[in-house]
Amino acid sequence: MKPLNRFPVRMALAVMISTLFVSTAVAEEGWLVDFEKAKTQAAKEGKPILMEFTGSDWCPPCKALHKNVLAKEIFKEEMPKHYILLKLDNPRDKSKQTDAEQAQYKELAREYKVTGVPSVFLADADGNPFFKSSGYSGQSADEWVEQMVGKSGIPKALAKAGKAKGIERAKLLDTALTMMGSKFANESHGEKIDEIINLDSENKAGLKVKYEGARKAAQFKETLTQIMRGNGGAKSELLAAKIDELVKKEKATGESLQEALFMKSSLMFRDKKKDEAEKLLLEAQKAAPNSGTAKRIDQILKQYFGKKSSL
Repeated sequence: MKPLNRFPVRMALAVMISTLFVSTAVAEEGWLVDFEKAKTQAAKEGKPILMEFTGSDWCPPCKALHKNVLAKEIFKEEMPKHYILLKLDNPRDKSKQTDAEQAQYKELAREYKVTGVPSVFLADADGNPFFKSSGYSGQSADEWVEQMVGKSGIPKALAKAGKAKGIERAKLLDTALTMMGSKFANESHGEKIDEIINLDSENKAGLKVKYEGARKAAQFKETLTQIMRGNGGAKSELLAAKIDELVKKEKATGESLQEALFMKSSLMFRDKKKDEAEKLLLEAQKAAPNSGTAKRIDQILKQYFGKKSSL
């Protein structure tokens, strides 16, 4: 994603209007609602921004995230220590919003490519994103806060990498991208991955193979998604067979195998074959136990199958 410190003219106008009509710029205690004010405050305090895109009065997962996480004391106590909080709401009842707030939401949702809510972005003081969380899968407030606090050091890690050269720079970039997670790094920081591969072109630090493998895994997942989307009316058995063919063809292991098993489990769950779905989820979790998907699986196993956490 391109740096967001240069907005199109229409965004600049919306921000100017919001400054005139949203003088306090506070949605609820601890939260700002004005993007420019959030960036200014972030620069002043040396903190990144946590921005929540939400539909507060109509979106069930948004309401669940607010009730189970954002309204909890641990969130209110811990998150302001690490982030400037920015709420970007798109309610059905817009009577309490200014036209500028509504325009700001549309522009930022377009700029950040928001396709659903809740979507939480972590960004530096210029608005450049370094992490994204989509939806809400039932994490406790403690788990959610711990994850987000753990990401707060990414801007400093990137800044440190910016001062280094050669293989040391590659290693520091690797540290930052690992903190982001492979999915977001592949989607939004491809140029940094290119740089790592070039800096470790002989694979002396093992980073060339690591990131070429990560890209291959991302392509594998995209093919999986195409199988699911392109065969919407097909029976689960046919889709599962296509997934098995892909796994065999690509000799999938690790996170790629995990994604394949995870998608197969969703097919079984859809067909109310709960035992088969659970078996596939457990296999998927073992395939890459330290991945972000493994953590999602852990939540699903707890929420829908009554399993205790195995992570």
